[in-house]
Parts: sequence; C-alpha cells; structure tokens
Amino acid sequence: MFLLFDIDIMHRGTKQLPNMFLLFDINIMHRGTSKVISIATTNVRDLRNTLPSLTDNNAARVIGKLIAERSKESDVYAIAYEPGKNERIEGILGIILDTIQKNGIIFV
Repeated sequence: MFLLFDIDIMHRGTKQLPNMFLLFDINIMHRGTSKVISIATTNVRDLRNTLPSLTDNNAARVIGKLIAERSKESDVYAIAYEPGKNERIEGILGIILDTIQKNGIIFV
C-alpha cells in the first residue's frame, strides 16, 4: 500500500524581516489523516548548543538528515512537497530537500 505524506517547511522571521530564516521547523505529515510522522527543528536544545548557526547551510543539512532518519524509522520512504505560490526551490529550501533525498527519501 502506498501512502502519500506531505512535507511542511516553516521559517520564522521577525516583524522587521518576515522572510528571514531564524530557525527551521519541518514536519512530515500524512496527507489523509494529518498525522505528523516526523518533526525536526533547530530550536531543540541539543542543536542550539552544538550548531554555530541555526540558519546556515550546515544547519539545513542537519535538519534534512534528521527528517530523513526519523521518516525512515516511521517506515515512510516517499513524501510529496508542493511549493507555495511564488516559492522557488533554491537556497536553504533546496539544501533541505536535497539532503532529505540524498538520505533515502523519494519525492513524488
């Protein structure tokens, strides 16, 4: 049986800089039931203390790897990502999605 899961990538900015990445918050959610399968955020104490920056390319790779590992632990090997209106898959977002794919998750 093939189930479809969605990836939800959120970034939190400030009032002055609403589009700036201050931390990453990523959820993998079942499309039909809205059950969250895996979550990763740079706001976790372990990552806050070990990563030099919570928003650089290295942090994006760490979050992508965590999402892939946690998804595989939940037997989720295929996910879907639909970019929002006027959203491009580049920069930090591209790094996160590429890292998830390199760690064994298929995008459909």
